[in-house]
Amino acid sequence: MSSERLHLLVADDERLARRLVRQYAAACSGIEVVRECADTASLSAALRAQPVDAALLDIRMPGRNVFDVLTEVASVQALPLIVFATAYDRYALRAFEVNAVDYLLKPFTEARFKAAMDRLQDRRRSGTPPHGVPALLRDLGPRPDRLLVPQGKRMVPLAVADITWIRAEGDYARIHAKGGSYLVYRTLTELEGRLDPAQFLRVHRSTIVRLDGIIEVQPADSSRYRVTLTDGTTFIVSRSGATALRNLIL
Repeated sequence: MSSERLHLLVADDERLARRLVRQYAAACSGIEVVRECADTASLSAALRAQPVDAALLDIRMPGRNVFDVLTEVASVQALPLIVFATAYDRYALRAFEVNAVDYLLKPFTEARFKAAMDRLQDRRRSGTPPHGVPALLRDLGPRPDRLLVPQGKRMVPLAVADITWIRAEGDYARIHAKGGSYLVYRTLTELEGRLDPAQFLRVHRSTIVRLDGIIEVQPADSSRYRVTLTDGTTFIVSRSGATALRNLIL
């Protein structure tokens, strides 16, 4: 697409996340979201159907591996400029391999989004090569201190410091924090990878608790514990969780 405006494809399996990107993009000069995809099958079709200037891509979406899709499309046509937006920092090296312009760690602020769009605009104008692995890794920063959670039709930031416990609910997880609970489309394992292991412990295959939220620990049997949290919730800690709990706080 030849235009002064940068035409952007957004691929993310979370509708609220796509809506947030649209809101951020609307506030950026010269950026227009022209297409949305919710899985890698529709992403593959969209990239082949009509060229776009750039694509903002989540990495973990239903369907095939997003990097496989990009490799396949690149074998028959040029890829657009790529920015990844994901909850995981471990894909940064793979992102560099496909010449990603930027790598956003969720939840990202509007200012961080705008900086990525500025980089896209600069790259399109100059055609300069990627800024490389060191810069990508530097931009990731420390573990996030916030998570984006749904609240009605919006996505709002939730301070990690306010999280008391998290329980799996099928393919979702319910985050319990000061002021309420939030159902997010993330597995418990994915959330565990985002949280500081010095502050949170997976006490059961279905439960993560904040360590400083534990106010009481009692034996449940010879190899398990019952823990009580500051909000009054109690859990039976699994055998493997009990071992980790003893090592951390007992």
